[in-house]
Amino acid sequence: MEINTTTEFQLIYPAFVMHKHWEMPEGFNDRLYALAAEDAVANRIQDADDGRNVGDQTNHLGHLRHNFLVDRQDPAIAVLAQMVATGVREYLQLAYGYDHTGEIAMMSDTFWQRRAARENVGINAHTHIQTDIICTYYPRVVLDADCPNTSLHRGSVRFYDPANVGKRLWPSNNPDAYVGGWYAVEPRTGSMLVFEGHVPHDSTYFEGEERMCIPVLCSLKLPNSHCKAGLSEILAHQEQGGSHGL
Repeated sequence: MEINTTTEFQLIYPAFVMHKHWEMPEGFNDRLYALAAEDAVANRIQDADDGRNVGDQTNHLGHLRHNFLVDRQDPAIAVLAQMVATGVREYLQLAYGYDHTGEIAMMSDTFWQRRAARENVGINAHTHIQTDIICTYYPRVVLDADCPNTSLHRGSVRFYDPANVGKRLWPSNNPDAYVGGWYAVEPRTGSMLVFEGHVPHDSTYFEGEERMCIPVLCSLKLPNSHCKAGLSEILAHQEQGGSHGL
């Protein structure tokens, strides 16, 4: 028996991860690392009542909310910002075929993890739900020469299925889609990871002296972006006198 059929097959709600490696001129990563290390130390939590606190003093990842990209003036930071803009635009082109010509708003914290301070434990699973795209750059990753070649020892960044479906039991031979519970990328000096803020991710313990990562939170300026205003701004704009019957 022959039956005519038609089939449409779509990949829906995809999550993309882009690993871009930069071969930077000699001295650039060292300069950026030095600036980021200074920033990381300067913005550790000191006062539990500081309103800028993100996290707390019991966790070395706790820090003050600030923006590394504008707190200091240095050519290396200017170059990093341009690298981030390039990475974000490339991501949008590869993932969605979208040529973004508008502005990209950026802010950055810095995270310096050192074995000497028993901080080489990785980073907890989290998302950046209010941020469009995350672009994380690694100016320095130092692993032991005899570090095992496994993702659980080398500080891999793991990206989790945002739908939380988990691992399918059947094999996937589709070359155009990754199907699994999590996807791991091992960063090295010069790595840039680009992904969307809603994607859950973490990083593992690493056997090495230190690792510096500079995550940059990027929001796209688009014609159809939300146009939010604060209550005081709205009331000041609407101030015309009279109760209007209220």
